[in-house]
Amino acid sequence: MSYAIGDDKTLGIACLGITHPHTSGRVKAFQRMPNTRLMGAYDKSDLLTPFCDALGLEARSKEDILADPDVHAVMIHPKSYLMADWAIEAMEAGKAVLCEKPAGRGSSDTVRLVETVERTGQLFQVGYCWRYAPSVDKMQEVLQSGQLGRVLQVRAHAGCSHNEADTDHMRQPGDIGGAFYVIGCHTIDRLLLHFGKPKSVNARITKFPGLMEPTAREDAVGAILNYDDKIITIDFMSWDPLPWTESWDITAYGTEGVMSSRPMPASYKIYNSGKNGHQAGWTEWNETSFPEIWAVRKTVYSPEIAEIGNPVYFDREAATFVNSLRTGVPSNVPAQQAHNINLILEALFQSSAQDGAEVQL
Repeated sequence: MSYAIGDDKTLGIACLGITHPHTSGRVKAFQRMPNTRLMGAYDKSDLLTPFCDALGLEARSKEDILADPDVHAVMIHPKSYLMADWAIEAMEAGKAVLCEKPAGRGSSDTVRLVETVERTGQLFQVGYCWRYAPSVDKMQEVLQSGQLGRVLQVRAHAGCSHNEADTDHMRQPGDIGGAFYVIGCHTIDRLLLHFGKPKSVNARITKFPGLMEPTAREDAVGAILNYDDKIITIDFMSWDPLPWTESWDITAYGTEGVMSSRPMPASYKIYNSGKNGHQAGWTEWNETSFPEIWAVRKTVYSPEIAEIGNPVYFDREAATFVNSLRTGVPSNVPAQQAHNINLILEALFQSSAQDGAEVQL
């Protein structure tokens, strides 16, 4: 790896792209971090000026940012069709990259990111912020310990709320899909983290005529990930009425226990059979309630989708990124993970186009 910046050096971080609704949340996370300096932003959008005015940043050209030796890392937050190109430019210029998911329009983009990381040795981390919940860490710990016995079945649910399924952000030309692609990819990230890649998939990705907004892409999804030793079912709802991610749940069913995990507000429930070295019965845990809401309000620089208000996951994500940048430890969410997620999503859409036929990976 070519990156490793000591703790005594001020990190310079800039933005390439500001139109994603997560941008302001990540900027504020780095602004709260000691020994870190925000060094400007670039975008082709007319929203760049109000964004910079609101967050106290300097508007700069992309070329100026990439040529600046005091900029050590960039956040890539444009629309999906620019993510891979700008991330590759940044890595080739010697910058570390924190790139908003899904890091491009599909596997043709993410394979280029994997190749660039291998060629340049630069740090590349994908912005799958929901994996930083302590409930996710706990589920990974329990699964790896074998506490649940043999896990034979997993159920996963997620959704898209605030009617964002019918926004331009979910209808970008060239994207694999809409809300299921842009939001549902978080669930695929968690499933790969916990269980690895499946061998094949089946899916029905539906648009119900005359029921919901006709301009939105998919309304509801049912999918299956097939493994040699388990089956995972996914269901996704594009019109979730809940304002947070209260309905997002992954439940693993094992021969000696059951565990459910939700990201925000972070919580989990574990049932032990009593035959696995743990006391029989249920254990429940909750991190917090709602001290700050997730999506706050629309702004002059985020007029279509409300900007993010709750800082918890962006702070944890930023700390992980900076730790890698300062110490040289591998990326927590590497380019290969983004590529694998896109391969699975493409296979799911392919299966749906074939009336749910099995697609090998």
